[in-house]
Amino acid sequence: MKGMKLDRRQVTTGLAAALAAPFVVRAGVSVAEAQITRSTWSQLSDLSQEAQRLGLSVPRMGLAPASATEEFSEIQPAIVDFMDGITASAPDATGVTSADIDSLVDRASELLRTARNAERMPRDIPEGPQAAAVTAPKLADIADDYRKLFSTCEIKSANRTDVQWYVTKITDSTRRKSYEAVAEETCVPWYFTAIIHGMECSFDMTSHLHNGDSLKAKTKQVPAGRPNPWLPPSDWVSSACDAIRYDKLDEKADWDLASMLYRLEGYNGWRSRLLYKINTPYLWSFSNHYTKGKFVADNKWDPNAVSKQCGAAVMLKALVEGGFISPPA
Repeated sequence: MKGMKLDRRQVTTGLAAALAAPFVVRAGVSVAEAQITRSTWSQLSDLSQEAQRLGLSVPRMGLAPASATEEFSEIQPAIVDFMDGITASAPDATGVTSADIDSLVDRASELLRTARNAERMPRDIPEGPQAAAVTAPKLADIADDYRKLFSTCEIKSANRTDVQWYVTKITDSTRRKSYEAVAEETCVPWYFTAIIHGMECSFDMTSHLHNGDSLKAKTKQVPAGRPNPWLPPSDWVSSACDAIRYDKLDEKADWDLASMLYRLEGYNGWRSRLLYKINTPYLWSFSNHYTKGKFVADNKWDPNAVSKQCGAAVMLKALVEGGFISPPA
């Protein structure tokens, strides 16, 4: 059952009433999946109604709730736009305290984190359970492959609107200011940090760049215990700088196209490429270079699962096509 697409960034006060509409279970969606979906949208509905009572602006979702599904590509923008909407409208709302805003953002962030952890590919890095399985290829051996794939990369027409949403978050003035602050500290291109932020945190400024865990404590997922040392409360920029330094990206001087894609793929891991011989969705999802196959949990590969998250290389391609950055050499 297909729903009518709506503008995700259009502001309305009708979200709460719309979210109260009954959910329709699509053919092929299990009862368990439908329960998860209903719970996600229901919790967002509760947050939206609370925000409206406080006089805050609530963005409309991308799909009418009656056709909303469990797909991360629908859940992610609805929650992130909600967080951005209430944060942006807070200064103009009378009688709203910082505690009110923090409470709404924290609960929305946790809702987003749960959805993201169910969707994204687990990182494959030294202290992770997957690390010993493969050895990273040499950049020189795959650099030409990266350049060829990037030059022939085409964003799928069905995903154009989704990719544009990612671009708006990357180029948002508030976020870009934070990305540029990290660049000043680490000399890593601002848009590289922005892309990782989209992959690992769904652009949530209250999550660690390392893996999307909450900034309220050290990271719990791989890599765990970061930042180290940690002086709470941790601000996003200082934590992001720690994530960049943890992966020694601040020590890199060359940021040509092949090197950048190599580091982006390495940030998540090499098993899709080396064990399953596909272009990793971490780079190429939403493009002509990826169809299906992904890790759905630690050490669990599903050859038929399809990533619902825009790939990092596709974000980079969209930034170039949009004229936001120069084509990497």
